[in-house]
Amino acid sequence: MRVYSFNSELNIVSGIQKVLISIHEAIKNNFEAKIVGTIPWNNINKDLHIRKTEYVKLKNPFVFRDSIVILHQRKFLIVFWLLNKIFNLHCSVVYVHHSLLYGNRLLTIMPQNIVAISDSGIENLNHYFNVPLSHIHKIYNCVVDVNPPKHKLPDRSNIYVLYPARIDHNKRQLEIIDKLLGRLDHRVKIFFAGDGPLYSELYDKIKQSNQFYALGFRSDMISLLLQADYVLLFSTFEGLSISLIEATMCGVPIICNNVGGNLEIAEPNKNAFIVDEWDKLIVVLNSLPNISQQQYQRMSEESRKKYETNFTFEKFKSKYVDLLSNIQYKC
Repeated sequence: MRVYSFNSELNIVSGIQKVLISIHEAIKNNFEAKIVGTIPWNNINKDLHIRKTEYVKLKNPFVFRDSIVILHQRKFLIVFWLLNKIFNLHCSVVYVHHSLLYGNRLLTIMPQNIVAISDSGIENLNHYFNVPLSHIHKIYNCVVDVNPPKHKLPDRSNIYVLYPARIDHNKRQLEIIDKLLGRLDHRVKIFFAGDGPLYSELYDKIKQSNQFYALGFRSDMISLLLQADYVLLFSTFEGLSISLIEATMCGVPIICNNVGGNLEIAEPNKNAFIVDEWDKLIVVLNSLPNISQQQYQRMSEESRKKYETNFTFEKFKSKYVDLLSNIQYKC
């Protein structure tokens, strides 16, 4: 059975593209798997590491005939529904629901096989889009284990907080600066790792600061995580953050808010501080130099335990192979 992972934005690296690559790596030894995009192979972001032999540039829809197509973008659901109706392609669609979505409900035709990456995603699909629970398969995102060394204890005089995310309105980096500037303990430093539409504005805002730093896009995110004392994420919405999962793999304690599937990765009083208000966020950040070594070590160990329980590549692979094998059988 041929399995195609389709995405129209392979020129960028975000959580969606990372999950697409992970799925491809998980299934390629069990199925005839290819990645399909709309751009030439040379234009694909090199940090995705897509090999030329594994890529197909879309030229006509008939390439999808009698195959399984994994979609990561809601806007293409109606496209593939029409293609199946008009051209009788006999392709089975698997849709990966990455985030909580609203609007355009009447134009959203959900397939019979949907992967939800979090409990909040299941609720969104069931309550808002009226998808039967029997059509939803919960599969957590994953990251590959690099078997990191035990995470180091922080230097209390210099706390390194990493904010790994695309620089945009949803991730709220500019709001972070506005709310925290002048109110942050001088020992706490926040490093923004990522690129995006608001990067230039962020850079200009903090270029004179000795507490906020803009690192730009980094392909060595795991190295940054291994150096960080904490990972911070304070988005307006999330699906199931790859950055937070990477933090657990590296044994890094987390500071985040309760949106999307965050609480399935970050557990209060175990591996994370959960805060939903700006003033409380400031209180938590300013308390970091006073965290005892015992508490920090316990949070680090709990973070790693969370990864091993839920987010390993092996668990992820097993669930996707089982799901696609079942679809193959039905075909």
